[in-house]
Amino acid sequence: MLTGIDDVDWASMGHAYTDSATDVPDLLWGLASEDPARRDIALDGLYGAVHHQGDVYDSTVACIPFLFELASMPGLPDRAAIVRLLCSVAGGRDPDPAELDAPFEDERENAAYVQLYLDAWAGVRERADAFLTLLDDPDPEVRAAAAEALTEVHPQPTRVFDALCGRLPVERDPGALRALVGAIGEVAGAHPEQLGDTAEPVLREMVLSGGADHELRLAALVQLARCAPRALPANSVGIALDTLRSAYERKASAARAAEPARERPRTDTMVSYLRDLEATHYALADTDATPDLLLELHHALGDRTDLRFPLLLGQLGSADWGQRMAAIRMAGALMTGWRIPDDEPLLALAGQLREPELRLNKAALTELRYLAPVARVVADDVVAFVEDWWESGRTEPMDGLRWLDTAIGRAMEVLALQGDDRALNALKSVLSRLDPPEETARWLTAYGPEAGAELGPVLHERLADLDPDDQGVTRRRLLDGLGILRHQPSLPLVIAALRDSGDDAAARRHALKALARYGTAAAQAAPLLRERVSGAAARDPDRTEAAAALWAVTGDAEAVLPALSAGLRSEHRYERRAALQVIGSIGPAAVSLAASLRGPEPQGVDEAVALWRITGDTEEALPVLSHHWTAQPVHRPEIAACLVEMGPAAAPTLPLVRAELSSPRRHRTDTTHETAHAGVNVRGDVTSDEELLRDCRRVVAAFETD
Repeated sequence: MLTGIDDVDWASMGHAYTDSATDVPDLLWGLASEDPARRDIALDGLYGAVHHQGDVYDSTVACIPFLFELASMPGLPDRAAIVRLLCSVAGGRDPDPAELDAPFEDERENAAYVQLYLDAWAGVRERADAFLTLLDDPDPEVRAAAAEALTEVHPQPTRVFDALCGRLPVERDPGALRALVGAIGEVAGAHPEQLGDTAEPVLREMVLSGGADHELRLAALVQLARCAPRALPANSVGIALDTLRSAYERKASAARAAEPARERPRTDTMVSYLRDLEATHYALADTDATPDLLLELHHALGDRTDLRFPLLLGQLGSADWGQRMAAIRMAGALMTGWRIPDDEPLLALAGQLREPELRLNKAALTELRYLAPVARVVADDVVAFVEDWWESGRTEPMDGLRWLDTAIGRAMEVLALQGDDRALNALKSVLSRLDPPEETARWLTAYGPEAGAELGPVLHERLADLDPDDQGVTRRRLLDGLGILRHQPSLPLVIAALRDSGDDAAARRHALKALARYGTAAAQAAPLLRERVSGAAARDPDRTEAAAALWAVTGDAEAVLPALSAGLRSEHRYERRAALQVIGSIGPAAVSLAASLRGPEPQGVDEAVALWRITGDTEEALPVLSHHWTAQPVHRPEIAACLVEMGPAAAPTLPLVRAELSSPRRHRTDTTHETAHAGVNVRGDVTSDEELLRDCRRVVAAFETD
C-alpha cells in the first residue's frame, strides 16, 4: 500500500503552511487508518494545507497517485471523501490558464504557478478510468461519488455516459441511483450535441417508471428539464408534488430512520463540522433531498413559469412547515425574477402569516417586502396579521434585533412600501424615536408629498435637534425625507443645511437633492444656489448637483448650462450622468450642448435620451436606444419612458416592446439570478420592472388607439 511514497522528495516541496511537505505522508497514511478520528484529521489536513482554499502546490500534484490508490482500496472507509478531494484538486472540466489568478510579478513564477494547476488537472484526468471501476464498488457512497466524479474529470463523455446508463439496471441503492441519474444529466447537459438526444429517452423513462422512489423520479425530472425540456411529461408538476407529499409522509428519511446512526467520534476538524452540519440540516428539514431537488428543478425549468408557479403553489400548501420555509425562499426568488401571472402566488405567500410558526411569518414578510410594489392585494392580510399579533399577546425575543428585523417591523415595512395609510402611525412613531433607517427614503417615496402633513413635522423636529457638528448619516436621511415630502415649513432648515455644510460634502449633496425635489416651492433658495453654480463657487465639486437644483427651482436654463457643460466633461460617471439628466429635462433650450453629446465614443442611453429631448431627432436616437435595449436590459425602464414621449415616432421599436410584454422574465433577470438568490439576497428590483411594463403598455396602447 502506498508503494513509493517514501521515494518522493517531500522535503523539497511545500504547501500552504510550510516550504517542506514532510508531513504529507503522515496525512496520506492517516486516510488509511482504521481510526475514524484519525481519518477525519488527515482529510482536514489535506484540505487545510495541501489543497488550502482550492490552491494547488507541488505537494498536491505529488499526492494524486497515492490518493487514487487509496480511493481504489476495497473496504477502506471514507473513500467517497477521497474521490471528492481528487475532483476538487482537478479543478473542473477544462481549466482556462487565463482565468487563474497568478499572484506573482515575475512571468516565470506565474507560469510555474499556472502549470501546477494544469498538472493537477492532467494528473487526475489521466487516471480517471479508476472512477469507472468504482461504479460497481461495494460501498454505495463510493459508487455515488464516482458517478459524480466521472462527469467532472473523465475526458471521454460518451464512454462515461454508456457506463452510467449500463449501471442503471443493476444499481439498487437509492442514493447511488439518484447520483447516477444526476450524472447522466450532467454529462449530457455538458455535451448536448453528442448526448442530448440519447439522454432524453433514458431520463424520460426514469421519470415515468421510477416506481415508488419519488426522489429518483424527481431527480430524473430535474435532469430532463435541463437536457430536453421539450420532453417533459404533462404531469411534471404532479410528479414533483408527489415527491413533496411522500417526503412529508415519511417525516424522517426512510433510509435514515431504518438504519441507526453510526457512532462516530467528533473531531475538531472542518470535515467533522461539515458532516455534523449536513446531519443537522436533514434532521431539521425532515425531508431528505427533496428541497434541494425542488430547488434544482426550479432552476432547470427557467422560464417555464407555466410549470413553476403551479409547483410553487403546491410547495406553499405543503403540510410540512419545513418544506414551506424552502418554498417561501423560492417564492421570493421566483416572483422578483419572473413576472407573476395572477394573484394566487401572492395570496399563498401571505397565507403563511396565518400560521402559528413565527419563522414562517417572518420569512413570508421578508419576501413581501421585496414584492411590495405588486403585493397590494395582500395588504389586508398583513394588517390582519398585525391586529392578531397584538390581540393575541404574541411576543418575540428581541436578542439585539433592530425593530425592522422583528415580525411587526417587517409587517409595517410591507405596508409602508405600499404607501398604506394604516402604517402611518407606526411609521411616525419609528421616525420620532429611532434613528431613521436606510429604508426611510423608500417608505416616504411610496407615500409621496401627501404624507407631508403627518410625517414632515417629525422629520423637521429631528433635523432641528441635531447637533450642528453632527456629520452622520442621520442628517442625510432626514434631508432626503424632507425633500421627498416637500415639507414647506422645513425649507429654511434644508437651506441652512446647505449654507452651513462646511466640509460636510455628503450633507451638502443631500441638501441640494432635497431642494431639487422641492422645485419651484423652494424659490427662496435661488440666490444661494446661484452662488454655488457660478462666481466664487464655480469649482465646487457639487456644481452639477447645484445646477440641477437651480434648474428645478427657477427653470433658468441660461444660468445652469455652463455648469452642465462642465459636468459633461467630468471624469466621474456619476457627475456626467447627473448633468445628462438635467440637460434632458431642459430640452430644446439646451441645444448649445448637443454637439457635446455626439462625441467620438459610442453613445450611452443617457446621452441618446438627452440628445433626443434636445433635438427631437428620432432617426438619430432610435438605433442607439434599440441597441441598448438588447445589450443593456438594465436601462430598459429609461428607454421605455423615452419611447412613451416619442409617441408615433417610436413605431420601429414595437417588436422590442411587444417582446418585453410577452417575456416571463423581469428585465434584470439573467441566467445567474436564482443561483445568486440561493445564497445571497439580491432581490428588490420589482419597482423598476413594473414601471417598465407600464410604459411598454402605454407605447403599445398608443398605436392600438390610432
